Order: sequence, then structure tokens, then C-alpha cells
Amino acid sequence: MKAVIVFALCAMLALPSYASTLEGYDRAKVADENYTRMHGNESMSEAVNDPELAAVMKKYIYGDLSRQIKLKDFERQLVTVVVLTTNQNHKFLRRAIEGALALEVTPLQIREALYHVAPYIGFPKVFEALDAANEVFKAKGIKLPLENQGTTTDANRFEKGLEFQVNAYGERINQMRDATPDYQKHLQDNLSAFCFGDTYTRGTLDYKTREMLTMAVIGTLGTAEPQYKSHVIGTLDAGATKEEVIGVITTMNPYIGFPRTLNALRIANEVFNERK
Repeated sequence: MKAVIVFALCAMLALPSYASTLEGYDRAKVADENYTRMHGNESMSEAVNDPELAAVMKKYIYGDLSRQIKLKDFERQLVTVVVLTTNQNHKFLRRAIEGALALEVTPLQIREALYHVAPYIGFPKVFEALDAANEVFKAKGIKLPLENQGTTTDANRFEKGLEFQVNAYGERINQMRDATPDYQKHLQDNLSAFCFGDTYTRGTLDYKTREMLTMAVIGTLGTAEPQYKSHVIGTLDAGATKEEVIGVITTMNPYIGFPRTLNALRIANEVFNERK
């Protein structure tokens, strides 16, 4: 027994000492300040029956991550909104929308973020998320419906969408279309017309923000690695830095867990290494 204790002590003494990014600040104070900035004096409902886990969540999201994420407030909040929409976490989605409005994210920005993800998760999930968003808007006295932001027509949506695709992602779009069998071409046409013509060309959100949102929603799904990698590339090509890409992934983390987070990080690092 004595030998085991001595061995254990030696092993502990041999452990290397690492500096932590989590040191040097008062987590609880930072978390309280950030939570209050977004939600005022409203208490976390989760804390009524489960105060320990609620405290862990509050200090992680509003303390640690608030210092680590290199995104603008509106970018972080819109990424949070689309992640919660994808997961159908409507209780947390309402809270995120309230927090976004408190940080002066506009109703149009929030609505456009929700519209943007329809090609990736389908109309039903988006309309259910819009129900939650519209409840918050009405409670805040925001008049609905919000202004139209579409820029294409039935006559040009395919042409404008394909043009956007090729400009954004290069000649490989035409190569992909050329390689598609005739009986599948309608899906490529729908992708160009709906995902890009109807959606990416809308107003309010710029290309960089839309790529961040696309990256976030596909990463949250966790089942489409080729498309995720393509949109990590797209996010960088739209002007984002590596730190901003990591900021999107870090924002996703508390809502999707570490397995999908680390897989998203692995693919992002592949892209970073390929672009050196």
C-alpha cells in the first residue's frame, strides 16, 4: 500500500503544469454582467429545481464563452438562434431572441437568419421557430409582418441563384452540374433556385454572415461533413478569419455538445491546413 501511495504521489508530481485560458477573471461576475446585459433581472427558470446545473451553464455560456468567442454580438446571437432552431429548442430559442433584441440585433436580422436555414432543415422546423420568434416580437410591440427582403422573381431566381453559386464557389459548381444524370438535374436546379436564388440573395444579411449561419446549421446537424467543409471554406472566402470560424464553432458548443463540436473543429482544421 505504501508503495502504491508513493507511486501515485510521484505521478502527480510528474504532471506537467499548463497555463489555462480560464484563469485571471471572476467567472461568476462576468457571467452575471453578461446575463444581465441580455436578460435584465429575469432569473433563469432552470435554477428553480436544478440550481447547480443552471449555475454551471450560466458561467460557461455567459462567462467563459463570452470571453473566448471572437464574433460581433449580432453574429454570435444569430448563430445561437439558428443552432437552437435546428435543434428545435424553442424555450431556449425564445430566450436567445430576447437576448438578441437586448443587444440591438434587429428583428429583420433575426427573421432573416431563420429564413436562411429553411433549405438546410426544411420549412416545418423554420415555421415552428418563427412561431417562437413572432411571440417574442409581439410581446415587444414589434409590428408584423416585417418588410419583404426578397430580390428575385420566378423568372430569374434560377439564373440569379446559379450566378451566385458560381461566383461564390467557383467552376466546380458547373462541373458538378455537368456530371449530374438527367433524371437528377431537377435537384441541382432546385438547389440553385431555392437555396441561392430565393435565399442567399435576400437583403439584410451579408454574404459573410449567411455563410457563418450555413456553417453553424450544417455543423449542428452533424451528418453532412462534405457540405460542412464546403461552407467552412465558403465562410473564409467570404472574409471571415480563422478566429471567427472557431468563434462560430465555440458558439455552437453548449447547444450541441463536445462530440459534434470536436468533429466540426477537426474539419475546420483540415481546411486551415489545406489553405496554408
